[in-house]
Amino acid sequence: MIIYSVLAFSCSLLYSVSSVLCKYGLQQKINLRSLNLKELAAYLARNRIWLLGVLLATVANVAMIQIQSRLDVSVVYSILNFSYVFVLVLGHYFLHEKLNLEQWTAIAVVVVGTLLILTVDQATTGQPTDIGNILDLTAGSMSLVALLIVIPWRYRNPNYELFYAICTGICFGCVETYLKATTNMVAAETGSFSIFSVQDIVDFLSVWPFFVMFFYGAAGWIFLQVTYSHGNVSITIPLVAVTQRLISMFSGYYVYGEHFGVVKLLGVITIVLGILMLVVSTLRIREPNPA
Repeated sequence: MIIYSVLAFSCSLLYSVSSVLCKYGLQQKINLRSLNLKELAAYLARNRIWLLGVLLATVANVAMIQIQSRLDVSVVYSILNFSYVFVLVLGHYFLHEKLNLEQWTAIAVVVVGTLLILTVDQATTGQPTDIGNILDLTAGSMSLVALLIVIPWRYRNPNYELFYAICTGICFGCVETYLKATTNMVAAETGSFSIFSVQDIVDFLSVWPFFVMFFYGAAGWIFLQVTYSHGNVSITIPLVAVTQRLISMFSGYYVYGEHFGVVKLLGVITIVLGILMLVVSTLRIREPNPA
């Protein structure tokens, strides 16, 4: 299973480069809010930097379909936390976003947690999808997203990108949950799942969890573009990360009955702690100085 762990690590790099390219492409000297839907579509179609970012994310997403079908959700998506470390480092060097000592320390904590996850002996412990529990997760997540959309609109909160970043994390966490459910359902019929099997792909695109996954993916993508268009990636991406990881970790335990040994649990806690440190430190930087 080590090859799948290495591939997951490679995907984390692709995701990070994609995030920085999309961020850079959407923050050119143009007011996106002034464009109508047709003008926005035309602008994005001509935006080569943004398109390259989308292409890299697409490649990583396809690879992740195969990778997560072989590993526990709690393992594979913990490895992907390296993508947020890469994002911050690339944002620092290429987008000139400042990182202080606290942030560098938090990055080191995430790295340590991810390395712990890589040492887990049993990378596949999960059971078949618990349909009742995944439906409970869906109802709760949709209700929370609706609430997070209403709050900044109702109270005219200027930091609306923070709410949309959390919505992005919730949606992408649910995408990870339903992606596993989709490949599980195909594997239950064929005995295994492979992205190189035409029949498996056809089955993958026709089972009901795929359509729920697609809905969450589309919603998360929209929330992410809103998040990119306002605010620094060093603030919003950690919020996406911690929310997304909490959802996928919870689904691994609640929906798939994955085993959480001492090393895995310690690695997950360390990763979440590191991301929380990133959120707190970056938000502290953003606070205005008292007069």
